Amino acid sequence: MAEKTKLQLQIEASEKKIQEEQRRLKQLGRQQKEQDRKDRNHRLCKRHGYLESILPDIISLTEEQFQTFVKNHIANKHGIAAIANLMGQPTQSDTTATADTKPQNSGNSASKNTMQNATNPANMQGATA
Repeated sequence: MAEKTKLQLQIEASEKKIQEEQRRLKQLGRQQKEQDRKDRNHRLCKRHGYLESILPDIISLTEEQFQTFVKNHIANKHGIAAIANLMGQPTQSDTTATADTKPQNSGNSASKNTMQNATNPANMQGATA
């Protein structure tokens, strides 16, 4: 009985393959996390670089001043509504308006004006240190 049967050898070979595939799966998971991190880092750098290119004065802001600027001038109800509009999501005002009070125009020009006003340095009070 010291010899392993053919079935036992197949079982061991299959278990070995399972372990190899589990290791491969873990490795792929690590690679995916690393790629996600790299993609996020690239996106953050690209977007912040664009923000600095259109608002060069933010470069000299401290971290606290920059966070205050973002909270007060970007992450407000107007900024959130503009992002929702760009993404085609209904805003709270869209969902509460009735069919007769909604304008016939799709609102694209209004959202462009909102975004232009949001990025116009003349409209950003307190944007510079």
